[in-house]
Amino acid sequence: MISLEGPWPHRCRAMMRRWLLVGGLGVMAAFSNPAWALSLKADAPAHYTVREGDTLWGIASRFLDSPWQWQALWRHNPQITSPQKLYPGDLLSLDAGAAGAPRLSLERGRGQTVRLSPGVRRAPTRDAVPGLPLDRIKVFLDAYQIVDPAILEDAPTVVAGQSQRLLSGAGDRLYAHGALPAAGGTLGVYRPGTDYRIPLSTGAPRQAARQPDAGTTPGQQDLAGTLRGLELRRLGHVKVIRNVDDVGELEVLDAVQEIRSGDYLLALTEGGIATRFEPRAPDTPVVATILSVPAGVRFIGRYDVVAIDRGSADGLEAGHVLQAMRQGERVHDDSRDTWVTLPDTEAGAVMVFRVFDHLSYALVMRASQPLAVGDRLVVPRDLREAVAMGGAP
Repeated sequence: MISLEGPWPHRCRAMMRRWLLVGGLGVMAAFSNPAWALSLKADAPAHYTVREGDTLWGIASRFLDSPWQWQALWRHNPQITSPQKLYPGDLLSLDAGAAGAPRLSLERGRGQTVRLSPGVRRAPTRDAVPGLPLDRIKVFLDAYQIVDPAILEDAPTVVAGQSQRLLSGAGDRLYAHGALPAAGGTLGVYRPGTDYRIPLSTGAPRQAARQPDAGTTPGQQDLAGTLRGLELRRLGHVKVIRNVDDVGELEVLDAVQEIRSGDYLLALTEGGIATRFEPRAPDTPVVATILSVPAGVRFIGRYDVVAIDRGSADGLEAGHVLQAMRQGERVHDDSRDTWVTLPDTEAGAVMVFRVFDHLSYALVMRASQPLAVGDRLVVPRDLREAVAMGGAP
């Protein structure tokens, strides 16, 4: 029997604490500093002038094999403080760094403040280059919410249009039933969409998650599990004209789609959503699953929006990039008369652009093969390799 009396246990505990500290610091270093694995593209340009229509992702893709390392490349250039703010006309120059780390230099184009005596002359203001194509995600930034379904239990609903119209648009009057604010108050009009559920348990065949049930919309197959959130789309806004008991008369202020009976009236927070996206890898290990394609397509490609089953509670932020892993197909081994599943393969990358508590929207930035509902999303490979090696370069 080993005795734990005397000074040795204290020394052992002290040594264990040191080992844990060193190991923990190694892992933290791997996630907080992915720059060690920086890899320039073989055909990276020596100079590049930022143009209208560029995105940070597109610019990063010109220089790096892994565009999510954009921030790491700029860390080698402390004199440049805002890598997320590039403007058309800016000139980027690359020093491949034969004896050290690659470096970028920035020469601002026209539009900077020019000091002339006796005053200051400022060129017209320019918009910074976005991190991704905003036209692809604008509707999801403006009109979509993912909420707890319980929010609808006591929410007022549209019950009729003026003159018993079935559909209402801007300028029309309609009637709603439920607890409404006083006259003059405004509400958003929302229609429920997909209810998102966590994927099948690890013990169940993943291929089963990709088999559509009869009557389901392609790209929105049910992944049996716990409900994570309900998608709502805002159709417009209404103003309360008057309340008579628990029925209110309202005016439609604006509408992007016809409003009909059964639509919900809610005062949800709007605005304050990030519209600048700097591509970077997550700081913590994340494994997510594609739950749905709001556009309803079966095969997912570049610039498609996907809903994934991880959110702010899991450490995700707008701008985080995840690598897409295409699920291996099930094939039959004729010699053994059995079915086997092929390994997953890297198939592209997505960038998170809007984050909720347990779910997020992401845009497919590149796809070497079609993706599908049920495919996994993981921290980029270079960062996973850093962790596997203990964080050492």
